[in-house]
Amino acid sequence: MKAKKTYLLFIVLAMVLVSVAFRLKDDEGRKTGLQTQVIEVDEGYGYQILYDNKVLVKQEFIPAIQGKRPFKSIEEARLIGDVVMKKLKKGDDPFITVSELQHMQITF
Repeated sequence: MKAKKTYLLFIVLAMVLVSVAFRLKDDEGRKTGLQTQVIEVDEGYGYQILYDNKVLVKQEFIPAIQGKRPFKSIEEARLIGDVVMKKLKKGDDPFITVSELQHMQITF
């Protein structure tokens, strides 16, 4: 009986921690006003970085490579968009390199 109460308490605590983590992430996005949005383009995906719901960056193809090829998946577009957004938040240049694409296993 005591083991069940301990287990139940552990589950409730874990749920509270997850909830707090998601709220903190949402609050951070609201503070900076920046967010990543995946967009559908011809034969693939791109991303936009929004600041207070206004387009700050619109990237319809994979950056740093020759040619204009879109991302193959929503996940890849979001991953690179999130990296660019984090760089902007830190005040860094929002450029992506080929080595970063390779490191994150982006298909191009």
